[in-house]
Amino acid sequence: MHGAPYWQTTPYTIPIGIGSLLFVVLAASLFRRRTERRLVPGATLGALLLVASGLWMGTYALELSVTDFSTKVLLNQLGYVGIAPLPLLWFAYVTRHAGVKLNSRAAWVALGSVPVAVVALVVTNPWHGLIWTDLWVDADHGYAVLVNEHGVAFDGFIAYAYALILLGCGVLGRTLLRADGIYRKQTLALLGGGLVPAVGGVVCVAGLSPVPGLDLPVLAFSVTSAAVAWSVFHHRLFTLVPVAWESAVESMHDAALVLDGDGRVIDVNPAGERFLSLPLSDAYGQSVARVLPTELVDALGGVPTAGSEAEATLTTEDGERALLVETTPLGDESDMSGSLVLVRDVTERVERERRLERQNERLDEFASVVSHDLRNPLTVARGYLELAAETGDAEYFERIENAHDRMETIIEDLLTLARQGETLTDVTPVALRTVAQEAWDGTVVGDATLDVRVDRTIAADRGRLRQLLENLFRNAVEHGSDGGSLTVVVAGVDGGFTVEDDGSGISEAERADVFERGYTTHENGTGFGLPIVKTVADAHGWSVELTESDAGGARFEFTGVETEPEPANAEQSTND
Repeated sequence: MHGAPYWQTTPYTIPIGIGSLLFVVLAASLFRRRTERRLVPGATLGALLLVASGLWMGTYALELSVTDFSTKVLLNQLGYVGIAPLPLLWFAYVTRHAGVKLNSRAAWVALGSVPVAVVALVVTNPWHGLIWTDLWVDADHGYAVLVNEHGVAFDGFIAYAYALILLGCGVLGRTLLRADGIYRKQTLALLGGGLVPAVGGVVCVAGLSPVPGLDLPVLAFSVTSAAVAWSVFHHRLFTLVPVAWESAVESMHDAALVLDGDGRVIDVNPAGERFLSLPLSDAYGQSVARVLPTELVDALGGVPTAGSEAEATLTTEDGERALLVETTPLGDESDMSGSLVLVRDVTERVERERRLERQNERLDEFASVVSHDLRNPLTVARGYLELAAETGDAEYFERIENAHDRMETIIEDLLTLARQGETLTDVTPVALRTVAQEAWDGTVVGDATLDVRVDRTIAADRGRLRQLLENLFRNAVEHGSDGGSLTVVVAGVDGGFTVEDDGSGISEAERADVFERGYTTHENGTGFGLPIVKTVADAHGWSVELTESDAGGARFEFTGVETEPEPANAEQSTND
């Protein structure tokens, strides 16, 4: 066995060699991605951990493949370059993964000095025998295996290594109890990767190995390498999910989803679960298009390819909600490895903006009316006042009074508009017949007649309902009578009521415009009467439709009104 080296085949060489190669390839990939800033903190530690494991397994695979004693000894010594730092690298990555901070520099220096000392003792072992006291080759099982008689320094290193392994497993076990989703799967992969070789080491050190001298922890690492590789590619171990996910994202009120480069769900925080169409456990690994509502997928543009921001409207159990969907790339936008999607409920902000827009519109309208419509009657009143002062003719005072009445009407319309527009929350049962008569009595009607053919109670704000009817009555008298007699009818329909007249009516071409503020066909009109009607109806949640009455006049139909049944004498009319 001490002659020229030659090769041998063992049942363990191939799996150990494949595991070594796999670890080295994964480490190279992590280092490459690390330079591209595609990884979370801890990726460098993960890559070094894989390099150390691959070096240990690779040198041992070569040691098994040769039979020359001196070559085996040399490869055994080289293996310690991977063996010595491995427990510390594993412990360091585990604590980083779990978010455990060890800020004592002195402690890390002390822990790091052990691997350096072990490598130094391995190199100088022929002078002191602290790592091994004797080495020989055992060929009783059909192939040559280097057997070590370990020294006291090696026993100390084993104690050091297993202390770090057990501490790391404890940290992972605690993390596993609090983890879920992809983070839980990553933690399980790390825990298994630490326990399998540790058990093999115990068997080997206890002298229970079926093959004397065979390094069972190395063989166990070939199994671990397969588990780690599976987790890297399917659970994104060492890659996408941040260490701080649990503390930073899990407690967020906004929904957060982590997607991989193909748009598959990697993790979801509790706030995001309410948007999933599948149970959380079934959503992992699924395309985002399968687990999110269509509205959110459309806002994302399908599979996110860059950072973006879009708004979406989604109907939920709480009603219609306005959502802001923000996408942040994980990695470079030119080569994304995934994305973070945040979904924020901005309903209140949108509603505030809409209210502000409506208020600004009213301010514009007020400014327009004050600068134009009020100026006309004010100019008229001032002119007649000068004539009255010069002549003393009472006719001019009457015209001044009419101009003041006109200004008062405009001001009342403006105040009504200023108070309307918000959804009503305080409505009471109101007798429609009674309010209609009150509104009629408060309107200058001339020769017109009111005919109330409804006797039902509706849910409404009494004051605003009267304003609605007053404006309808005034509109009918001023625009529909043409100086002749006029009859205004208030009647009931399914789910509401109607107000119609037998006047000249409103042409079909104008019906779409009459509810616009400022639109009027009358030289003395303000253009606010019918907009007030629609505003009051909208505030109650009613719909209003303008058509032609049977007599050819205007017919306003209000539906969506909460009503109570009419009594038997509902056909009785009220005339004035």
